[in-house]
Amino acid sequence: MLPLSLLLLIAFALSAFFTTAELAVFSLGDSRLRTLVDEGFRGGAALARVRQRPRRALALLRLGDALADASCALLAGVLGHQLWGVAGLIVGALVAALGVAAIGELLPMSIAARHGVRIALVLAPGLDVLCNALAPALAVLERLAGGQVGRNGSAVSEAETELRQLTDLGHTEGVIEEQERQLVERAFHLDETKAWDIMTPRVDIFAWPDSLTLAEIAPQLGSVPYSRIPVYGESVDDITGVLYLRDAYQALISGQRDVQLRSLAREPLVVPGSVPLTKLLRDFQTRRIHLAIVVDEYGGTDGLVTLEDVLEELVGDIADEMDVAEEEPLTRVSRNEVIAAGDADLREINHFFNTSFPQLEHRSLNGYLLEELGRVPAVGERLERDGIEIEVLEATETQVLRARLRRLTPLADATGEDEAAVERAAEGEPTAAAPPDRAPEPAARTVAEHAAAEAGEPAAASNEPVTAPNERVVRVPAAPSGNATASRPSLQTPSYQS
Repeated sequence: MLPLSLLLLIAFALSAFFTTAELAVFSLGDSRLRTLVDEGFRGGAALARVRQRPRRALALLRLGDALADASCALLAGVLGHQLWGVAGLIVGALVAALGVAAIGELLPMSIAARHGVRIALVLAPGLDVLCNALAPALAVLERLAGGQVGRNGSAVSEAETELRQLTDLGHTEGVIEEQERQLVERAFHLDETKAWDIMTPRVDIFAWPDSLTLAEIAPQLGSVPYSRIPVYGESVDDITGVLYLRDAYQALISGQRDVQLRSLAREPLVVPGSVPLTKLLRDFQTRRIHLAIVVDEYGGTDGLVTLEDVLEELVGDIADEMDVAEEEPLTRVSRNEVIAAGDADLREINHFFNTSFPQLEHRSLNGYLLEELGRVPAVGERLERDGIEIEVLEATETQVLRARLRRLTPLADATGEDEAAVERAAEGEPTAAAPPDRAPEPAARTVAEHAAAEAGEPAAASNEPVTAPNERVVRVPAAPSGNATASRPSLQTPSYQS
């Protein structure tokens, strides 16, 4: 009969074996596995069969690991009791816990990280045979392990993680450009972004009453820089269709000047604000349209979203010769002060000031101010929240257009070198003059320019518009008639020109 000490060492070795096998088999990426199979590595086919039924193999390995750990605890306790009596039980438990942690967990991680592929190929044939031989007994354990595998080992999650890692590696080695890496990263976020995150809000929608005739809108057609215009019945909440200017021009050429817009308008695509952009993009593709009306939970018009808005989430801003230069939502004055548009994203404000304005309840600065005050603040009115003073610079009767945000406790703008120079000057010591070619820093920079400057990257690339040929962006201001409201330059680009 083997001595207890030798049995204890065997139990520790089995614990390390099962943990190493699990890490080696299941940490291998799908692309690497396909390469091993295609290149004919011995054990590659068996490994692929094991990975096809991951729950069964995982149940077997974890059952073996659990039995080995339990054996370690039992044998260590018995051995300790034989050597030191009752106190030896405590010593044995401590030895078992430390041994399992060091030998059964940490050591396998190190081994699998260095030799994981080789270990997986060696163990795969035997593991494949055991899984098939013990399949009936493993069925119950397979079901018990299924939930955990579903959470941690789903194919989608593994593929996404693997692709991200490959993209980062390619970018590090110079194979993938930064713009290409950003494109892949944005593609993963497309399903997380909703229509209401990128839509043009209702107050900025340009629309015509559907009762107007072509003769009445004909004088405006030449100056309207939009290709698709929503038309409504009683109000903008009742969007009855979308007028394509191409259809309007064709009707005018054919002499149909007295036809009403409702007769020419096409059926609108109506979507809820919570629809993911991936689904919205598929709807645009299948229905072959470029514009959708976003409705709220009560069926009223919440905003408007276009194909260009979705594409901009992937490739950045798209502009053409008809676009008007837009101001940044946040313009940096200093480390302690920014000028913000009313529809500036609260997430960007929180990121700049390291604050915690409630960005889940409100997406824009204007929405936050209206909720806090219960009314539209007047120009010059100030509000202090979370260590930030908010001063309204421009507002209408219905919304805040522009505001100044300033820290109540300013941060030092000077660098360590500049502060040292100030101290030397205060003590009467001479200070080195600035180089003649050193230009003064601009008084105001956008947040994007500031981030690029701190990263040591040129900011010009981010400001360079991407032009889509033969495409015109539709800027949607407030309706000019009916329930018209004053509009301002929108920070969204709501539509295409075909």
